Amino acid sequence: MSDSIFNLEGKVAIVTGGSRGLGKAMALGLADAGADVVVASRTQADLDKVAEEIKAKGRKALAIAMDATNFDSIKAMAAKVVEEFGKIDILINNAGFGTTVPFLKIAEEDWDRLLNINLKGYFMVTQAVGAYMFKAKAGRVINISSAMGESPMPFMAHYAASKGAINAMTKSLAQEWARRGITVNAIAPSYFLTDMNKSAHEDEMTNKLIMSKTPVGRWGEANELVGLTVYLSSDNSAYLTGAIIPVDGGWASA
Repeated sequence: MSDSIFNLEGKVAIVTGGSRGLGKAMALGLADAGADVVVASRTQADLDKVAEEIKAKGRKALAIAMDATNFDSIKAMAAKVVEEFGKIDILINNAGFGTTVPFLKIAEEDWDRLLNINLKGYFMVTQAVGAYMFKAKAGRVINISSAMGESPMPFMAHYAASKGAINAMTKSLAQEWARRGITVNAIAPSYFLTDMNKSAHEDEMTNKLIMSKTPVGRWGEANELVGLTVYLSSDNSAYLTGAIIPVDGGWASA
């Protein structure tokens, strides 16, 4: 993609939750656009496989096992990236999970665990990585939110709360860092075909409900998130910040 206006050659990107699903697709897409890519999540073996795929594309790759709920682990990851590459240009906050539970049955520890990973994790990773961007006066932060952040379904109060908070954090931080040359945006997908959503896709009643809220009438494919991710990572998106962009088959408009 050397002739593309979205060329990312010379850029260094971090993708959390980059070992599978949407994170893996975005990591490989960034590499296709020319970026060197760091993938971070809990499982080193899975990360190593993705790193090898990135290297096969002719890009540099680094696989770092990281606990998204531990600030020391996160800071160590960021420091290692800077030690290896000298800078960080792009951060994709993607590590997270979701569950479907009736509100009255959400245990306090389950609420805390989900918010710690989905929301506090984004805060800690952005703070650790953003410190280097702030000093460099340049950077792209892309938070993977969800359609549930603004148009949630029932039985997802804790997940919806985490994603709604990510949207608010994105808008606030975008204003705070705008004059430092750092853009902060969020992508809000609805239901995509990934391992994490496999059970929902295979459950007839759940799938029927999801399709009733999806005007295009199908689930998203992971590669359909890549183009927007590359654009938001590129220099051509410098005037776009504070946006929550739906990639949801029309979910938000229904």
